[in-house]
Amino acid sequence: MNIVQLSSESIQELRAKRKSIVKNMIDGQSGSLLVLGGSYAGEDRQRNIVSYAVFTIFFELWERFNMSSWSYTFDQEGLIFYIRLEDDAKSVKDIITHYEDNHPLGFAIECDVFDAKQKWTRESLGMPIRLDSYYKTSLSELMNDIVEDPKYLDNYVKRVEGYIVKGSKQTILSNILVYGYVSGFTKELGFGMYGPNYKGSNEQMNFEKFIHLVRAYKSEVGRVFSVNSRSAHDIIKYQNDVEAKIRRSVLNQQSYRYTVSMTSIVLFSFINSRGYADITKQVKALSELLNNNNYFDDEKARYAILDNGMREVFTHFVPFLQKNKSVISTLLYIMSRYDDNAILVHNGEQALQKVQFLSKNLIHKPDKWIELDRFCSSGYIYPHDDTTLLVVTCMLDIMQRYYLKIKMLFDTQDK
Repeated sequence: MNIVQLSSESIQELRAKRKSIVKNMIDGQSGSLLVLGGSYAGEDRQRNIVSYAVFTIFFELWERFNMSSWSYTFDQEGLIFYIRLEDDAKSVKDIITHYEDNHPLGFAIECDVFDAKQKWTRESLGMPIRLDSYYKTSLSELMNDIVEDPKYLDNYVKRVEGYIVKGSKQTILSNILVYGYVSGFTKELGFGMYGPNYKGSNEQMNFEKFIHLVRAYKSEVGRVFSVNSRSAHDIIKYQNDVEAKIRRSVLNQQSYRYTVSMTSIVLFSFINSRGYADITKQVKALSELLNNNNYFDDEKARYAILDNGMREVFTHFVPFLQKNKSVISTLLYIMSRYDDNAILVHNGEQALQKVQFLSKNLIHKPDKWIELDRFCSSGYIYPHDDTTLLVVTCMLDIMQRYYLKIKMLFDTQDK
């Protein structure tokens, strides 16, 4: 299913357009169509926290149903998945209603279910309409407007983040990893990287394959606790296993070593740490361990940031994200300060310096971001390493703000 990105003068008109398109998608078809999106009614519905909630439920539904096909769009309503199922629409709606009412992230999503004859609603099942969890008013009516109450956003964010840092230690680290990747890649502009609405300069990767990448990596996170993180051999074997699984899931043979190495080192360092500030020391220790085993010999410059424990990430990138609360401006901040090896190798030093100069001057000028995006896309610039550091930054943001809570849960489960 190829879904066109929608736009409209108002959210209400946009939602009406979507209903019309969905009706055409299911007309004359068997089975059912499930439309999954966020239930956030604020102004910016493309927020990373909303996308994370949608991703999480999508992965769970992937395990629950046998999907015939699926696609997605990312517009003013945020991330939307369109999932075609062979299952009877009535039974699908019944299951989805249970998710909305009982899943810890049920409040954060909105699902519509259709078959060729009708849209199945709660009323169709003899149930009362769904109420928004914060305002206790009709959710469908609330979603047609723009809520500007900052307390509404705070409540949504806190509840989703509360889910991320709750559960088994394997689940928590898996949640943090997915949150980092979703935040780093599911955004309006990629500046040469792929995303939900743009192809990017790497012909072997796109957002659909990215979804498979995240799902494959997510399934392997729990194994980090059985890896001897003091053994270079065991760490390297784990990273190679994860990379091999990603390659099988995305059906290509390009290297995923950098992104797996950088993110898994953060996971191992968090496990070994005795405080948030100690994570950087653990990163440095793991870097020394792997360097002593010649793991980075082929690309020493690319992994040099690990030698000082990713100090730049801890002292500059994470605080910038926490202060400015913008994933895209944080990416530009990283691009302005970091020598991205992918740009350097594929585009040259002059292109890297140009990207750094433009990024520095446009960090706080969102109306000019599209110009930088066009410059990067037209020059086939691919800020892969910068984007990976954005993923790491988002992971560490969660780890820093919830460090004690997570570690207390870990300690309790280890007893």
